[in-house]
Amino acid sequence: MRRLVVLVALLGFLVMGLAVAAQEGFSVAGRLGATDQEAQEGYFAVDQQTMIVVKPGSDLHKYLKAKVGQRLRITVEPDSESE
Repeated sequence: MRRLVVLVALLGFLVMGLAVAAQEGFSVAGRLGATDQEAQEGYFAVDQQTMIVVKPGSDLHKYLKAKVGQRLRITVEPDSESE
């Protein structure tokens, strides 16, 4: 239960940070980590500093599951075509 509370707090902090950073875009680089259960549920960590949550079964979820243990860079930036 305590782990869930900490996770929800971290996710809230991450969402607020993403809202601010998404205006300009940002990159996160490092080793992707997740236990088998975390990966199944869509929770991934980059160098244990950044949590990424994706929808299980999505293309991104399948991609990240295949990359656990490897170094990668994830870039989030605004779509220049959208308003």
